Amino acid sequence: MKRWILAGVLAILPLAFLQAFPLDFASTASWGMGSAGLALDYESDSFVANPALLALPGREDTHLLASLRYQDQIETTYLVNNEPNPRLVQPVADWTVSFSAGSLAFTVQNRNTLLDRQIASTQTQYNGHKITMFQFDWATGRAPFYFGVSVRATAESDRAMIEIRDDRTFLDYIVETSIGRYESLNNSSNVAFGMGLLLDYQWFKMGVVSNQFAYARADDTLIISGDSVLKTLDWGFSVSSPTYDASNQLHLVKLQGAYDFLNIGSDEDRQLRLGVSMKLQLLPTWSVSLLFGYQEEKPSPSDLLAISFSRGLQTISLDAQLDTLKIGLGYGYPTAWYVGSSADINPRFVISLALSL
Repeated sequence: MKRWILAGVLAILPLAFLQAFPLDFASTASWGMGSAGLALDYESDSFVANPALLALPGREDTHLLASLRYQDQIETTYLVNNEPNPRLVQPVADWTVSFSAGSLAFTVQNRNTLLDRQIASTQTQYNGHKITMFQFDWATGRAPFYFGVSVRATAESDRAMIEIRDDRTFLDYIVETSIGRYESLNNSSNVAFGMGLLLDYQWFKMGVVSNQFAYARADDTLIISGDSVLKTLDWGFSVSSPTYDASNQLHLVKLQGAYDFLNIGSDEDRQLRLGVSMKLQLLPTWSVSLLFGYQEEKPSPSDLLAISFSRGLQTISLDAQLDTLKIGLGYGYPTAWYVGSSADINPRFVISLALSL
């Protein structure tokens, strides 16, 4: 039975190394809120973080969402030393296509990262790493409780010695990461089954998600593991002010906040993520949002309720929604700056575009 299930999935999905993707794979806007989003439903693709969000009222229509995002770190020493490609440190580019119809959704996402920067004369060399994700989601429920399940598959590939010339940075980057041949990683195919719960009281929402209650690697049999559930267990909640007033008029300002704990049972991947959004609502489909976020690694369960700026990342983002088009600009920096200590996290920026039809 388990092998028939795997064979059916493998017939339609290219699979690869399994991992619990961070929530920044879920939404172009969640980056500005510290990548929180387990219980935020204001984005068309938020269900990628919690499949139960698909069942909320108002999502019955068919949606097609396409988005692009580019993120890179900022290293001022490269500029000071006049190194080649000083603004190409560790670039991460991803695109997403998401289709949802009622309580069903399908998402394809591709992320390309250049790592291990090396200088070679008037050019820089990198090792490329590509991840492709396929995800199916389904949800059901009745207010205030909703339930969703997901099937997520990934494919990973690498490419060594990618060369980017200093005088042709943009062209070389596009060609080498989009057209250049990547080699698939052997024995890395995987599929995972996840589930999500949502408690919805309009102004207050709470989500519980496990990305991996069952999984299989390559040709191995399907594994259902309590330890895996605990290590990928996420919990979060959100609060928001109403969109409309008692006379059904649009409020000029809408406030939203989110607070998430990710991978609660994992000492390696446990994280705290929180964010606040202040949206200026000009029209139902025209708005400008200022977002603040914070995320921090939590290596010990006793650190969950404590804040350690030496491990944190602060994010600030400005998003503009122009009918079906959404544009975002963001900046993140280590909070170790607040306490005057050294940080392993570099400042970074992000540019995103999303089109919803």
